[in-house]
Amino acid sequence: PRKCIEMYTFEGDVVLDPFLGSGTTAVASKQTGRKYIGVDLSEEYCKIAEQRVESTPSRSTKPIEVS
Repeated sequence: PRKCIEMYTFEGDVVLDPFLGSGTTAVASKQTGRKYIGVDLSEEYCKIAEQRVESTPSRSTKPIEVS
Protein backbone atom coordinates (compact mmCIF):
# COMPACT_ATOMS: atom_id res chain seq x y z
CA PRO A 1 0.00 0.00 0.00
CA ARG A 2 2.91 2.40 0.64
CA LYS A 3 3.77 2.94 -3.05
CA CYS A 4 0.13 3.54 -3.96
CA ILE A 5 -0.27 5.98 -1.08
CA GLU A 6 2.85 7.88 -2.17
CA MET A 7 1.76 7.92 -5.84
CA TYR A 8 -1.85 9.00 -5.39
CA THR A 9 -1.83 11.25 -2.31
CA PHE A 10 0.13 14.18 -0.93
CA GLU A 11 1.59 14.63 2.55
CA GLY A 12 -1.16 15.71 4.92
CA ASP A 13 -3.92 14.05 2.85
CA VAL A 14 -6.36 11.64 4.47
CA VAL A 15 -6.31 7.97 3.43
CA LEU A 16 -9.54 6.01 3.99
CA ASP A 17 -9.30 2.25 4.54
CA PRO A 18 -12.82 0.79 4.83
CA PHE A 19 -11.37 -2.70 5.51
CA LEU A 20 -8.74 -1.92 8.14
CA GLY A 21 -7.71 -5.46 9.04
CA SER A 22 -4.38 -5.44 10.87
CA GLY A 23 -3.71 -1.81 9.90
CA THR A 24 -1.13 -2.12 7.12
CA THR A 25 -2.57 0.85 5.21
CA ALA A 26 -2.78 2.98 8.37
CA VAL A 27 0.87 2.20 9.19
CA ALA A 28 1.98 3.09 5.65
CA SER A 29 -0.05 6.30 5.82
CA LYS A 30 1.56 7.31 9.09
CA GLN A 31 5.05 6.51 7.79
CA THR A 32 4.51 8.70 4.72
CA GLY A 33 3.04 11.70 6.54
CA ARG A 34 -0.61 11.08 5.70
CA LYS A 35 -3.58 11.03 8.04
CA TYR A 36 -5.75 7.93 7.99
CA ILE A 37 -9.19 6.63 8.82
CA GLY A 38 -9.66 2.89 9.22
CA VAL A 39 -12.90 0.96 9.64
CA ASP A 40 -13.38 -2.71 10.46
CA LEU A 41 -16.23 -4.78 11.84
CA SER A 42 -13.92 -6.83 14.05
CA GLU A 43 -13.08 -5.18 17.36
CA GLU A 44 -10.14 -7.59 17.68
CA TYR A 45 -8.59 -6.40 14.41
CA CYS A 46 -9.19 -2.77 15.36
CA LYS A 47 -7.19 -3.33 18.55
CA ILE A 48 -4.38 -5.03 16.61
CA ALA A 49 -4.28 -2.15 14.12
CA GLU A 50 -4.27 0.41 16.93
CA GLN A 51 -1.28 -1.28 18.56
CA ARG A 52 0.61 -1.41 15.24
CA VAL A 53 -0.08 2.26 14.50
CA GLU A 54 0.93 3.36 18.01
CA SER A 55 4.25 1.52 17.70
CA THR A 56 5.00 3.09 14.30
CA PRO A 57 7.04 6.30 14.34
CA SER A 58 5.55 9.27 12.50
CA ARG A 59 7.35 10.78 9.57
CA SER A 60 9.00 13.93 10.83
CA THR A 61 8.36 16.81 8.49
CA LYS A 62 10.36 19.99 8.47
CA PRO A 63 8.55 23.27 7.90
CA ILE A 64 8.90 24.69 4.41
CA GLU A 65 10.53 28.10 4.27
CA VAL A 66 9.09 30.56 1.80
CA SER A 67 11.21 33.50 0.77
